[in-house]
Amino acid sequence: MKPIIGHHAALDTLRSALESGRLHHAWIFSGPPGIGKCLVASEFARVLLDPQAGAGDLGSGGTAVVSPEGEKLSAGNHPDLHVVHKEDSVHARTRSLRDRKQMNVPLDLLRERIIGGHTSDGAMHEAPAYRKSVLGNGKVFIIDESELMDNNGQNSILKTLEEPPRDTWIILVTSRPERLLPTVRSRCDHVRFGPLSDDDMRRWLGENTDGGGDVDWLLDWSEGAPGMALLAKESNLIRCASDLEPVIESLNSGDWQKEFGVVVTEFISARADQVVKQNKKASKDVANKQALSLILRLLGMHVRTRLAHTASGDVESGRRLWELANRIGDAEDQLQRGLNMKHVLETLAADWSQTCRT
Repeated sequence: MKPIIGHHAALDTLRSALESGRLHHAWIFSGPPGIGKCLVASEFARVLLDPQAGAGDLGSGGTAVVSPEGEKLSAGNHPDLHVVHKEDSVHARTRSLRDRKQMNVPLDLLRERIIGGHTSDGAMHEAPAYRKSVLGNGKVFIIDESELMDNNGQNSILKTLEEPPRDTWIILVTSRPERLLPTVRSRCDHVRFGPLSDDDMRRWLGENTDGGGDVDWLLDWSEGAPGMALLAKESNLIRCASDLEPVIESLNSGDWQKEFGVVVTEFISARADQVVKQNKKASKDVANKQALSLILRLLGMHVRTRLAHTASGDVESGRRLWELANRIGDAEDQLQRGLNMKHVLETLAADWSQTCRT
């Protein structure tokens, strides 16, 4: 388990809670996607479950090779650490979960993995949250992308959040805390995570990528989120950005380019195929939308870079760039509302060239 890079304020908050002797049992870790919230949740769990670790060790990953518990945590097979991902449905005992596309964190999965009760197939599941811990040092449950629990799931977990057994901790990791019900949020202590600083991000890139000429590009693209840097490498987004560069320059000159839709559609299709190939139960529709969101983020990065290099007195250029930023935001909203992806792309390209032409 490597030391945590960055997140100094969040780690200080958690250390203070550990040292207080009055540690709350339910937590929300929120912040932008890809910044390492789930990684910190696992590190927090390590300190809670490893009797050799203390508050001062939080963030160091350092006791993982000292104790048997630490070794199990480092190997990912500690019996009292339960991490729930939407992708876990493929391993569920409930057949309908195994067969479904992985688009959310369903209630049946919560019943199997945390709260117990009858699943939709009629089977009764004992609540893992109320079992005795296997190694005797407590239990930790982490729900990643917890905003993907629907209202039924969130309501069903309320009692466990409010009155868990002794030495049981629940951590809800989310990039959209506003999607959690107020009743859920009110039962949790909330730790907010921000992006890594440029220095911390450069350190992370140096330790986790092969370096080369992509480092500066990844630093700008990731905006302090290591997960976004990994996603750019994995999805071949850097090559797509290179292919789009001359097309965007034409749009900037007010010339509509059909190649924009071609390049973007090819990237989205290739990325969605990659996701589904890696995970047969992944939703291709969700993968398409996530790939398009990468493109919109890439376009936003282009606009921010141009804004940064626009002279302070160039009011007209600044106005056009802010208008482009609004157009990208509109496209993101349309995507969230389920509008046709091709239509969203065509409209964005047409609006882009029109804005730069006027």
